[in-house]
Amino acid sequence: MGRSKVASRLDRAWCERRLVRLRRRCDPADRLDGYVMRLADSWLLLAVVDDNIRLNGFAAVRSADVVAVRRRPTGAFVSTALAAQGTWPPTAPPDVDLSDLRKLLVSVAEHFSLITLHLEKSLPDMCFIGRLAGVRKRTVDIREVTPQATWHRDPTRWPLRRITRVDFGGGYENALSSVAGDPPRC
Repeated sequence: MGRSKVASRLDRAWCERRLVRLRRRCDPADRLDGYVMRLADSWLLLAVVDDNIRLNGFAAVRSADVVAVRRRPTGAFVSTALAAQGTWPPTAPPDVDLSDLRKLLVSVAEHFSLITLHLEKSLPDMCFIGRLAGVRKRTVDIREVTPQATWHRDPTRWPLRRITRVDFGGGYENALSSVAGDPPRC
């Protein structure tokens, strides 16, 4: 699918609140289902719908990585199910700035305690969850939390150019945050 067709389908999905499946070049096997909440030149924001037909946080993905946008044939069912759960229509989180990755990370961290960083081209089967500790011109520091909800002692630094996706507000991040609490002071 060409760039202009992808952009047109993303815009239409956003305007019409269509359930779509995104396929991205950085991880062709991964598919993201959800509702396009915001669009910008560099990044887009998706309200993620999980396999249990529940809204499960947000995924910000690089617009240039999206290679296909497909309308989901189950869209009417999903929106009706979400309405029955009291979660339709999905609402975008406040003040998420998609103009560049640094602004995206800072704006998300103002409202969500944990973020998940994906570096799918260099580390395709891993993600890193933590609290934003700092953003520089070319890197981001996060204080990571383990799957056992314990905090790493020191922040980890990641190159911004390698980050392909940022998740936040999902069930797993929320569960980790509630168990881990605030990171201890070093």
